[in-house]
Amino acid sequence: MSPAEVHFNHLSLQQLSELEYILLGDLRDVLDEESNEQNRKWLSAIVEALLRTIPREFDLRCNGGYMQEVLLVRPEADAEVQNLRNEQRSLCDQLQEISDRLSTSRSFQKHALALKQELADWSEHLRTHNIHEERLVQDVYLLDIGGGD
Repeated sequence: MSPAEVHFNHLSLQQLSELEYILLGDLRDVLDEESNEQNRKWLSAIVEALLRTIPREFDLRCNGGYMQEVLLVRPEADAEVQNLRNEQRSLCDQLQEISDRLSTSRSFQKHALALKQELADWSEHLRTHNIHEERLVQDVYLLDIGGGD
């Protein structure tokens, strides 16, 4: 295990979420820049950092995190939580595939537009996933179970 992996394993969920937010902002900035070798290196570095951040963040949310509490409060949300977990795996797999292509692409400029579009689409998919997850948590905790005046 590398020193970077050890460091990421000690970050809290809040710290990982903050790091994700910063990295996604950096990603948006770099996606807007000219496609050249320097740009490829920055994209690779950001994607690698996201690959260390996002799976750990997802793990903390699900295993012993607030998604476990969601299921305790509302067991009937199991299918929705499972769908979110499947989507998390898919997001990580997609990002790994993009990372592999970024690191092996000999002619980045030739494929840059397609790779950048995939990263932009991936980022939007992650944003949508996070919104869906937040709504589920809010629905569970803000659910008015009744009670009279």
